[in-house]
Amino acid sequence: MGGGSTLASYEDGQAEQRFAELKRALATCRHYEGEGYVGPFEATVTTQASPEYGEEAVTFREIVPMGPENGGDRNEQFVVVRTGNTIATFSELSIGKDLFFPPEVITRQVERLRNAQRP
Repeated sequence: MGGGSTLASYEDGQAEQRFAELKRALATCRHYEGEGYVGPFEATVTTQASPEYGEEAVTFREIVPMGPENGGDRNEQFVVVRTGNTIATFSELSIGKDLFFPPEVITRQVERLRNAQRP
């Protein structure tokens, strides 16, 4: 299905606060319910070991059961990285598989963010 990335920039100290909020949420959130394009769903959230990226990084998956008639579960991996005053989110969406956002792309992007913030 493909992947994507989102970049958010914050005032001094706010990126650290937002990242701390995400880590707290991931420590307790195991599932949630929502409404999507095809109707209501329940997603399972699982955290994963995160490679060393930036100053802080977390990796997690959201899995939404869709049944074999739809090709399997909706499975989306998220890698969220804080570097200085920026937070980058990298995601990879697949159906019925455990795909990963390419680590070498994350490494290059995080290095660019780090260099862009140097005085």
